[in-house]
Amino acid sequence: MRKYKEKEILIFKTTWGLFSEKGFHDIKISEIAKLSGIGKGTVYEYFKSKEELVQEMIIYNLEIAHEKVISEIEIIDSPVEKLRVIGINDINRKMDILKTLKIIQMITDFSKNNIKESVFENIGKRFKLVQEIIEEGIKEGIINTDNASNATILYTGTMNNALMIDNFTNGSAINMDEILEYVIDTLTKKASDYR
Repeated sequence: MRKYKEKEILIFKTTWGLFSEKGFHDIKISEIAKLSGIGKGTVYEYFKSKEELVQEMIIYNLEIAHEKVISEIEIIDSPVEKLRVIGINDINRKMDILKTLKIIQMITDFSKNNIKESVFENIGKRFKLVQEIIEEGIKEGIINTDNASNATILYTGTMNNALMIDNFTNGSAINMDEILEYVIDTLTKKASDYR
């Protein structure tokens, strides 16, 4: 993760807050500067355009979220508890994740911007982290599968899809905590438990 300057972080936080009230197109650099308590020119010292600012803000948010999860699971020994912490983090960040997706959709030419690479890189980091934890659980005999990749897809795919369904139904169709526990239970059951 690159080192961000204090003013950049302040600008990111202000911009992120404005997305709750306004869309991408209605936010002005002058408004971001004013709410950040800095000059408009200072914003342009860090970012060439509003689009670049938003791209960097998303990258920063993704990196911070990943670092937070890493720091939380570092002190945990159990692979199952690590998976639970990752899932709880995603559930708690549900609105931020969905807001990020909406912002990405507003950015013109997503495929040509550096944000696409960073988003996919962060998805890859999360997948690799979950896979490493599942491999650890397989070695310890806690997670009962011989295919860590498939188990990782089961975990990440189920959680991601459940978060999307939860969003579309305004939380009325499913209980995310129950989904997380169901996935963990599925990963930890022995084949004989299914008979």
